[in-house]
Amino acid sequence: MDPIIKKQRIASLILKEKIDELSKSEKEELTSWLQASPKNKKIYARLQEKSFSEDIARYQQISTTRGLDNYRRRYVQTNKRLLGKWYWAAAVAVFIIGIATLFFYQEEHPTVAKTTISPGSSKAMLILNNGEIISLSEKNKTEIVATEELSIRNEGSRLRYTASENTKNEQANNYNELIVPKGGEFTLTLSDGTKVWLNSQSKIRYPVIFNDITREVYLEGEAYFEVAKDPQHPFHVNARNGVNIEVLGTSFNVRSYTDENAIETVLEEGSVRMSQGKDAVILSPGNKAVYLPNEPIQLTTVNTELYTAWRHGQYIFMEESVENILKQLSRWYDIEVFYSNEAAKSVVFSGDVRKYDDINTLLEAMEIAGGIHFRINGKTLIVSYSE
Repeated sequence: MDPIIKKQRIASLILKEKIDELSKSEKEELTSWLQASPKNKKIYARLQEKSFSEDIARYQQISTTRGLDNYRRRYVQTNKRLLGKWYWAAAVAVFIIGIATLFFYQEEHPTVAKTTISPGSSKAMLILNNGEIISLSEKNKTEIVATEELSIRNEGSRLRYTASENTKNEQANNYNELIVPKGGEFTLTLSDGTKVWLNSQSKIRYPVIFNDITREVYLEGEAYFEVAKDPQHPFHVNARNGVNIEVLGTSFNVRSYTDENAIETVLEEGSVRMSQGKDAVILSPGNKAVYLPNEPIQLTTVNTELYTAWRHGQYIFMEESVENILKQLSRWYDIEVFYSNEAAKSVVFSGDVRKYDDINTLLEAMEIAGGIHFRINGKTLIVSYSE
């Protein structure tokens, strides 16, 4: 068994033993592990001296309906979609990672450098139609444009466009571009009321106001859309390689980074059509559509929180490779990742990280869970793996 999976498994058995949920077969499994080496017995004995009351309370809350309801009230419109079994499973997996961290700290200390890698923040660059470049951040809240017809305001972490009813259609030919760098995030409210959350290393091009026929934007990177309903004017997101997502009014996530082959759309509410040339699929809530060059668009059913948690300040990983995890985190923490051996890329890990914490907590958990080692050199994270 993979060492990471094995350690997480033993951690889960010890947890179950403490809350009297250990089955007969699981008790035999734990006993077998204890008898395998004197080292295991020492670790187990040390753990009996510790109190895990807070962690057990957290586990028990996660495994109840109340725990899920709390999450829904905070982030999810309860009546419109359910988290289902996946979130419970992910939450338990995340908890077990935490217990495994405490558990195996008895066995080996983390070697990750204590250099702090700070998280990103709200920042972006706005390019106006006339070529003027404006830096946006929490520090420079300001009214960028203020006329009777149009207002463009930087509210610190959100750029808001407001158009009056008598705004001239010629404004529809004026395009702005919002660019979010590595280590940044920003929110945009378009002139029709559509809200867009832009993830790190992303950019969107859009008209100051939309024309009388359609609403079209151009995306590179990742963004979450809450599209204002307007059946008479379909909303289109144009991604790379001629991929187009058409909606009338809905909430969905689009991921289209230039350093990734796949372009994916995950739908939370409403209905969208994803197409590339003559190939097209219709998504229902809970669907993910993936386009890869020279392949038909693939449609699957997923739990959407796995793909949209970043909008709520959290990254959640469920059986993801270290390569995929660090690719996402490198954008937010503005770091480069170097692998000293290829084996490190394919190690699988489940866990989560709050976007606004430094990265060390997650790295330590991954190290202790088994095999993976990290070293920080300035803004470069060096990753290695040993069996």
